Amino acid sequence: MKKYLIIQLFCLSAVGLLLVSACKKNTVVPPPSSDSTHVVKPNVTVTTIAGKVGDHGNGEDGNGVAARFWNPTKMVFDPRNNMLYVADGTVIRSIDQQNNVATYMPLHAISNFNEIMDIDLAPGTAGGTLYFISKENDIWKIEPGGDGIIKTKIIDRIYGGNEVGALNAADQIDGPTGITTGPNGTIYFFNSFWNSMHSININSFNPLTGSVAFFAGKATETRNGNAWPFADGAGNAASFGGSVSDIASDAGGNMYVADFRNDLVRMVTPSGMVSSLFQYKDGWGIDKDGPVSLAQANRVTNVSATGDGRMVFFATYGDGGNYLPVLRMVRPGKDVVTLTNTRATYGDGTGSSAGFSTIGGIAATTDGKTVFVAEPYKKVIRKVTIQ
Repeated sequence: MKKYLIIQLFCLSAVGLLLVSACKKNTVVPPPSSDSTHVVKPNVTVTTIAGKVGDHGNGEDGNGVAARFWNPTKMVFDPRNNMLYVADGTVIRSIDQQNNVATYMPLHAISNFNEIMDIDLAPGTAGGTLYFISKENDIWKIEPGGDGIIKTKIIDRIYGGNEVGALNAADQIDGPTGITTGPNGTIYFFNSFWNSMHSININSFNPLTGSVAFFAGKATETRNGNAWPFADGAGNAASFGGSVSDIASDAGGNMYVADFRNDLVRMVTPSGMVSSLFQYKDGWGIDKDGPVSLAQANRVTNVSATGDGRMVFFATYGDGGNYLPVLRMVRPGKDVVTLTNTRATYGDGTGSSAGFSTIGGIAATTDGKTVFVAEPYKKVIRKVTIQ
């Protein structure tokens, strides 16, 4: 129980820091625009599928409301077995189509204080074959095996750095905040303390060999240094804002970055070309729907995409002030639409009446008809059905 309490307090303090940052920014955000020219808003229904609001219990498994979560954040939906996987502090939970919650990777599988920062699918035919990154600058692969899981540590570096070269030959990961995988098996991760995205090419898992390389984003000159001025472009000709908080990919290998400080969703192609899915407004973000030439965002915290990349879902801090965070969608090259109501009272319902408290992670199904939302403060997983 003491271990669980320590983990919980640590995670809540981290979320609290983000909320403080948001509040400082939102005090100067101008009134939101209602311009929704040429936007067709889909019908949306929000339901709570697992966990009990405000009750972390003892991390119990069970069906729906009988289950309990400690700190549910990043998630990924696995179409190989139609299972949702949820990072819950230092464990990974699974949720099936009947809302049965089970502990997939249990406590003690890694360090009890090594919080999971992001998870993604790893190549292979077996459902539940995943990659994840941790607070202590590790990258792991886990896969089902016998009565448990098989673990492989890909990067093992307690002390952070932004080095490249042979795998584990130097300090290559520092403040990891996102991980995703390309269709050819390449692993991509983001070093938040250096504002740069890196790639890992695995030559062999037994023995483990491979290499780490810079992929996109001009790294800061020093750890936690100032971000370079905003720029799209190829490789390190592009730059990301500080506090990138999530990355995801589609089946074609295009990657999507939640560029928090630049108030944008960025797209990175398999060749390393970086572009913005809607307009950059010099860090003066508000939530504004409309054509991508006019749309804006107030901080971007999480991102997920459909298999074909035609719909990219992302979470923002909403209109500003004390309003609730929202789930939004960009159709690349077309428009941006807000799916839930930033001013709604917390609870389930249609898009216009449903509200969130915090959004710690999102995961879309391949067809984009469902988006799952994790709420770390409310201790629940919610499902957004889109028609």
